[in-house]
Amino acid sequence: MKRPGIIILLLFVIHCYCYAQDITLKEAEQAKLLLKTSKQDTNRITLLYKVGRFSIEKPGENKTDLDSAFIYIQEAERLSKKLSFQKGIAYAYLLYAMAYREKGEQQAGKELANKAISYSKKHNLKSVLGESLLEYAYYFDHYNAEQSLEKINLTRRAAISFQQDGNIEKQAYSLKQLGDLLAINDSIPQAILVLKKSLSLYQSINYTRLHGVYDLIGVLYAYIGDHQTGLEYGLLAEKTAQLVKDTTIQLCTIYNRIGLTYSGLNDDKRACQYFLKAYAVAEKYKDIKSIYLIQSNIIRSYITLGRTDEALDLIRQTINRYPQPEHKPIQLNINKLYLAIYMAKKDYIEAQKFCDKTLDLVKEPGVDQRANHSTYGNAIELFLITQQYSKAEHYLKVHKELIKKDAAPLPMSRNYLQWFKLDSARGNYISAIDHYQHYRLIEDSLYNLNKTKQIEALTLEYETAKKDQDIKLKEQSIDLLTKRTQVQQSEIQQSKIILTTTLVSILLLGTIIGLLYNQYRIKQKTNKQLQQLLSEKEHLLTEKEWLLKEVHHRVKNNLQTVLSLLESQAHNLSNDALIAIRESQNRVYAMSLIHKKLYQATDVASINIEEYLKELIQHLRESFSDDYHISFNQSYEPILLDVSQAVPIGLIVNEAVTNAFKYAFSKQKINNTIWVECKTSENNEVILTIADNGRGLPTDFYAKKSNEGLGLKLIRGLTDDLEGKLEIRSENGLTICISFKATPTLNEAVDKYAILSDSAIAL
Repeated sequence: MKRPGIIILLLFVIHCYCYAQDITLKEAEQAKLLLKTSKQDTNRITLLYKVGRFSIEKPGENKTDLDSAFIYIQEAERLSKKLSFQKGIAYAYLLYAMAYREKGEQQAGKELANKAISYSKKHNLKSVLGESLLEYAYYFDHYNAEQSLEKINLTRRAAISFQQDGNIEKQAYSLKQLGDLLAINDSIPQAILVLKKSLSLYQSINYTRLHGVYDLIGVLYAYIGDHQTGLEYGLLAEKTAQLVKDTTIQLCTIYNRIGLTYSGLNDDKRACQYFLKAYAVAEKYKDIKSIYLIQSNIIRSYITLGRTDEALDLIRQTINRYPQPEHKPIQLNINKLYLAIYMAKKDYIEAQKFCDKTLDLVKEPGVDQRANHSTYGNAIELFLITQQYSKAEHYLKVHKELIKKDAAPLPMSRNYLQWFKLDSARGNYISAIDHYQHYRLIEDSLYNLNKTKQIEALTLEYETAKKDQDIKLKEQSIDLLTKRTQVQQSEIQQSKIILTTTLVSILLLGTIIGLLYNQYRIKQKTNKQLQQLLSEKEHLLTEKEWLLKEVHHRVKNNLQTVLSLLESQAHNLSNDALIAIRESQNRVYAMSLIHKKLYQATDVASINIEEYLKELIQHLRESFSDDYHISFNQSYEPILLDVSQAVPIGLIVNEAVTNAFKYAFSKQKINNTIWVECKTSENNEVILTIADNGRGLPTDFYAKKSNEGLGLKLIRGLTDDLEGKLEIRSENGLTICISFKATPTLNEAVDKYAILSDSAIAL
């Protein structure tokens, strides 16, 4: 649900696709004063153009300003032709184009921009050519596939022209615009590479206002799923904006994007803080569209955090303070937000009202069809919850046809998942399984697509850095050869004075150079072999890690499918059969959680037992009805265990806690408590303890071995798998204590092997 928000903000950048105002008010006023005493020369032409450009670029489209601009441009053009000042003539065509565009006469502006390009090329005026290409690019629509490619080509040519002219700041600006366009054209890896080049150029001239570039790079990393890197660049954008004391509306975009990135990292608390900052900036500038856009992000965060009353207050406050704009997508979004809030509050009567409104609004003209995806998805979710299965089926079919036209994979994934829910509710289990498999297939493909884009971005960055390094090495080689030539020439001149001494010196020098070169060659060869060995080792380790991640990913998905099937089966069962299904679900969940943790972690070989057991206990607590008011007392050390030991530990805790819920307590007793503890002893053994203050075992429990249930048998068997010791005490409740030796994890074994390998290479 987070990617659409990022797309909206990507498009938000393009509203500013034009020049920043190059001339300040102070510079324009100073130029006007100098014009009063200036001579009829090229310096006067420069002053006239400075004042004229300032009048064009002033905010708004004031007719007086534009009329004044034309007067200054015409005088500069006449003087340029009189003095045969080619740069002045070319610049006149460029400023005419900008003035006509600002006036709203697009065709006239486009023709004059093209004329400026032709004249600049003819007279080799690189800087004016670059600006003319950027102006001409303005007249092409970035939403049209063919025109977008032409716009990209023109912007790239502008960057090359500025580079040839040595204008680093304009080159960096052109690359920033190019990166923006590539991003809209979904060439994300190339866009990141270009924007980093722009950043590098700005930094080379100590340019300080870099927050716009940082912001763009950050949002693109977040878009391809690398939210951590995206956050780093987003925070750099915020910090840089503060350093240069930027208080413009651009802060609204920066804060909003940082919020979305935090949302992608599932940190909705911090996300909400940044959305509120963005909202405050939008209010300061009375930017109504931004206010309503950011309000949506705040409300979604409030809903995720369970703050539904605050969400409702905010939307009502915004509507009362700022009249709704006559903008269909915003009106549709407001109704969708109301629907989401009331669904979160489980007020399905109010939710139904806004559901009906949204379904009516999507049919009206002026609403982007892409908005229908989330609209239908939200409506179908309500129909499923309120058991309006016929309506759910109807809109699922309508939604599916719309998705096929737009070829939208993310909405299609949600559509299949909702089909799965509908089929499960109706008992169509074969169809449910088929839809769930399609859902998982799309989710996997989206995940793989993002990873591919991340890898492509890294590859492009690496190849570019390698090319730059090769160029630098070539330049160093040329310098070295030049110096050697100079030394040889000096030696030849000296040889005319003292011939004998020179000959001896040359022989000695040749011998030394030969020995040094030979030693250099041997060292290069050795380094190359070592580098190849290290590269092969790193490649193998990386490949193994990816394979392990993929295995855990597939196992987790298969276990999730089993859980879904068990959940579907549970709807038709009761009493003992239902209990057996629930217990089986908890056992499967305990194993599934292992693979989920491994899949999400950077370390794919070991499990942090503290994080794992906390999440497992929370799942078990939610799985059982808490009629006995049971509290948990948990104490863990951050122990890393191998997968082969983590799975038995999870199943043992599952069985022990499940038995405590089922048999340990009575409703008359208060302060019912379950203790779960995992720590290491002095002799480096892991000790797992599960205890309760319930009724304990019957007095004659050990008289018959057949008294042991399946749970206790499983605990004994799993303890044997751990090669551990099991101790059961029934005093003031029941205590199960298991001690065992932790086996080394796969990463520890790999590190040991890597140390041995490095030692061998050093020898």
